[in-house]
Amino acid sequence: MTGPLPQLLADTAGLRWTEQLHGLARTRLDELARAHGGLDDLLRAATVRPDVASQVAAAFTVGETWFQRIGAQLEALPELLAGRRHVRAWSAGCSTGEEAYALAAAFTRQTVEVLGTDLNSESVRRAREGRYGAWSFRGVPPEQVRRSFERRGDLFEVRADLRRRVRFAVHNLTTPAPLRDLDVIACRNVTIYFTPAAAGQVYTHLARALAPGGVLLLAPSDPRPPAHLGLVVERSGGTQVLRRPAFAAAPGPAVSGAPGAGMTGAGPSGVGVSGAGVSGVAPVTPGAAVPDARRDPELPEARRAAYEAPHDPQAQLALAWALRRAGQDGRAERQARHTLTLLDAHGDSWLAARVRAGCLRLLDGAGEG
Repeated sequence: MTGPLPQLLADTAGLRWTEQLHGLARTRLDELARAHGGLDDLLRAATVRPDVASQVAAAFTVGETWFQRIGAQLEALPELLAGRRHVRAWSAGCSTGEEAYALAAAFTRQTVEVLGTDLNSESVRRAREGRYGAWSFRGVPPEQVRRSFERRGDLFEVRADLRRRVRFAVHNLTTPAPLRDLDVIACRNVTIYFTPAAAGQVYTHLARALAPGGVLLLAPSDPRPPAHLGLVVERSGGTQVLRRPAFAAAPGPAVSGAPGAGMTGAGPSGVGVSGAGVSGVAPVTPGAAVPDARRDPELPEARRAAYEAPHDPQAQLALAWALRRAGQDGRAERQARHTLTLLDAHGDSWLAARVRAGCLRLLDGAGEG
């Protein structure tokens, strides 16, 4: 689609218009259009009123999240940040807040404060309420739920001690970060919805917000950060994160183009990977791409995640792309077709639309987008 709406989404929030997301955003978009006298009037208002433009962009945000998403990363955080007595964290693109609370609950021996932000003000409102249904806790051990939540009928409410560690705000990720010198930033399954140029800009903001030695959490399906940001891969507890080197200067201004543009030998989450460095850190160095699992440590993790969540289409799609990056095209295509069979259980949802689009891109031979 061409025209004012895709351009508005890109200009306002860096979002990439797709037909599937437009179809799922239609209800919210129609409500906004009616309030302004029609779609054309809504788009005209959005060109002169930033608040209206943000409302339109928020209608296209995806709110699929849960507490145990990529749980291995959360479990590894206390050890990765063991030298820090107080941890400052940011859940960037927090949706309804599950990830922000999960970050706070991950630390039991360190004090922690977490900021959760999202473009969608309604999602931020629900995050502040801190009440969740059972679906948000899939994969979470019952004892962990009891430790951090109180049962309120059919819902679970965040306990006061956990709530005190977390706050929420509306924030547009294409603008500079709201905090600096952060020990951990989680931005998982967010930049997949951005244009390539916007994703590069967002990654620059995230990298600059990290303290030296700070950790960035991405999902396997997220596009790869630009190599110039200097982030390195660190593996811990069967998972991997990106870390800003302890003695590295803050990254410079964002550059135009796709994340990872001009890179070769890109490793998981888009950083270049060479031989293992000190303490399992892989320094960022360009090199010839070698399409096998030894040069793509994301593949074993993706396999484990898919095994642990056999009915989760996002985990299954992430495995398909990991197989593709490892050069196993036949297995990647079979995995994508298998993932498509799981979508019937999710109906006409945002999650199903995104996963279906990803499967079709892989089967068509396109990039991750």
